[in-house]
Amino acid sequence: MRSGYFRYGFLIFFFVMFFLMLWNTWLVFAGAKNLGTVVTLLWTFKLPWHWAYHGTLFSDGVAQFAFGFYSVMLTSTILGFFTMALFKPRSWCVYCPMGTMTQLICKARNVAASQKK
Repeated sequence: MRSGYFRYGFLIFFFVMFFLMLWNTWLVFAGAKNLGTVVTLLWTFKLPWHWAYHGTLFSDGVAQFAFGFYSVMLTSTILGFFTMALFKPRSWCVYCPMGTMTQLICKARNVAASQKK
């Protein structure tokens, strides 16, 4: 999990799933797709969530974003607990997309700073 291939591969995978969630939200806002009232776990398994949503004052696009965002957060939590139980505490931090992006930004900033000298 520490290899760069795994970290950057997971970052790309996570971004693809996040942008698909945003795309589905946009489709619901545009009226091209019906609201999907499911939470997906690990981007594959659909959990029935119809009991939790009965309509709100907001549009269906807002609800679609909420379902998608909750799916991303639930998946991150499950992956974190799973790797913590299998390997060690904070093992999610090794390949977390936010940590990987922060590392990329720091590397780019250090390269830019060394080129200025």
